[in-house]
Amino acid sequence: MRSLALVGLAALFLGGCAGNSVSESQCAVGDWETIGYRDGVNGQRSTRLLAHQDACMKHGFSPDREEYMLGWEQGVREYCDPNNGFHIGSRGGNHANVCPSDLKAGFLTAYRDGKTLYDARLAVANLEWEIDQKTNRLAEVKSQIVSVAAAQLSTELTAADRIELGDQLRRLYEEQELLKDEIPELEARLADKSRELDALNRAMASLTPVVGSVP
Repeated sequence: MRSLALVGLAALFLGGCAGNSVSESQCAVGDWETIGYRDGVNGQRSTRLLAHQDACMKHGFSPDREEYMLGWEQGVREYCDPNNGFHIGSRGGNHANVCPSDLKAGFLTAYRDGKTLYDARLAVANLEWEIDQKTNRLAEVKSQIVSVAAAQLSTELTAADRIELGDQLRRLYEEQELLKDEIPELEARLADKSRELDALNRAMASLTPVVGSVP
């Protein structure tokens, strides 16, 4: 039977194979233990065998359920390793509810730890993005204020033009003041969230190697 070292190899199936059933050549080869292992290590339910069965019957082949389940049970136990749970959570992924009772609690605990870390990172990233957007907008508003103020100096303006430019300048000044208030508030929130993230990173690093060893 395969060792835990094969998780990395099996993960290669995740991008290209986990979403598809088996090919005609795979049906013909009939390595159902490997196919079961692949599905299990990618968090697929054992009922995926039904999709394989449908695919193979079109080509005149039939799956070996016993071999498939032998591989699937090994693969799903590797999927349910706490390291993998943390890895999935820390990347914002959804976990598959396939873990057997003896592994479920440890997997879910590690997954939630990873998801907490992901959420904290996302909060910091979102605030950084929002600050950048508002800072850029503030620069644009300042530039527009200069342009509108210069346009008001034209001697060719009508009374309606002057009123319109005056209203535009007023709106720009109002937006400028609003942005000047909002940016420091966001920066303060970012500082708080960054401290929370730093504390969370330190806490995660102090946990068991099961969690701390995940990149």
